[in-house]
Amino acid sequence: MPVVVPFFTGAKQLTIELAEPVVILRGSPADNITHVLQGEVSVVLTRPVSISQVVVQFIGKTTRLWPEGLAGGRLTNSFHERTIHEQDVILQSFPENPKQEGVLPAGTHRWPFQFLLSSYLAETIEDQMGQVFYYIVATVHRVGVGATKLRSRYDVLLLRTPNWSDNALAGNSLPTTSITSERQLDICDANICIEKSIVAGGAQLPISFCISPNMKHVFIESMTVILREKKVYRMPELHARRSESYDYKVTLHSICEPSSSSLESGSKPAMSLKDLKKALGLKNAHISLNENPFQHRIIFNLPGCMRLNHSTTYSEIDIQHTLKVHIELSSPFDANSNDTAKTDICFETPFTVLDCRLKEDCSALPTYEQAMLDDSAVDHQDLPSDSNPTNFFPCPCYLEYKKKRNVTRRDWIKFRNESTQSPTSPSSLPSSSSIPPPPSYDSL
Repeated sequence: MPVVVPFFTGAKQLTIELAEPVVILRGSPADNITHVLQGEVSVVLTRPVSISQVVVQFIGKTTRLWPEGLAGGRLTNSFHERTIHEQDVILQSFPENPKQEGVLPAGTHRWPFQFLLSSYLAETIEDQMGQVFYYIVATVHRVGVGATKLRSRYDVLLLRTPNWSDNALAGNSLPTTSITSERQLDICDANICIEKSIVAGGAQLPISFCISPNMKHVFIESMTVILREKKVYRMPELHARRSESYDYKVTLHSICEPSSSSLESGSKPAMSLKDLKKALGLKNAHISLNENPFQHRIIFNLPGCMRLNHSTTYSEIDIQHTLKVHIELSSPFDANSNDTAKTDICFETPFTVLDCRLKEDCSALPTYEQAMLDDSAVDHQDLPSDSNPTNFFPCPCYLEYKKKRNVTRRDWIKFRNESTQSPTSPSSLPSSSSIPPPPSYDSL
């Protein structure tokens, strides 16, 4: 989570305030989209201080762990860190003075700043073996013998979401991300619909199944959904590469009733939903399809952020996901035999896992007033309920992120109101403006 790390030296305090502690990168790195990160640097002085300049930097770094070493074991250093992005903005300088030095009088001094960030930047990655992180550093360069720099750091999150067209956003709707697969076999016709192929970690994934038998005595023996995570770590400068893969079984959460129109008049399900849920958790479920086709909408729980990473677009820490659906059926070997034959239905598709702090449904954008006046740490639609079984699962890091973001918004609007009511600034320097930056880019 973003944290503020102020440095105190005597009676001086240097802090960084951001309009938003997170930047939402929309679309892929190839999209030509510019994002805005804005805030202000403030320092409180009880006595005049001689300085040369005030600088704010936006820095991005990547770290990787190689426990086995590199270059065939010749390089035993297992930790590697590299700067992948850096932007500098000079907030205050004195080029007109002979020594390019000046004096900040006592009082509060504020400098608004703004960084333009491209979509090609890698999103924040918090994997155990590889990380990408960003932070802002503000520095006041003091002059004089024994004078130390004043520094403050603020961590920033860069999260990536899909980028929808302007027409879709204007219509308050999003294009469908569902994936459908149809299989026509001798014993049955199967239709599998994954309703969402882009889901946040820890969320619930609905999948609709329709299995219609073409012969008698067809049974569903098992149904499993596996989410495979493949991680590839690269270090181009040393020609190093390492890959890992993990399979996570997606657990069943609930089963919804089939629609009444899908059932024949007067027919009843062969099993109750409670018994059906229990049977699907077994290896040999033996669910009969003689009475009715299997038509159900099943809700699965994706693994949380403690085990699962989000999908990435950074080539040096490449994390991709694949969703696998496997259904095992049994049927008579032939009409004159008591032997049974096994039939497998396998469906595999690429799958995108978003950061757990991102909601899976971005179609309804809140207004500026709603975002500022909502004091709750969690939106009501984020909490799991029986009436809406596909909501976002509020994991601990999501709750902390939501609370931090709401507090930052309230502090920012409070600061704007105070600055509007008191336009005068205690600083006598014209460049130390008390006018705050414009509102958050995401709230426009």
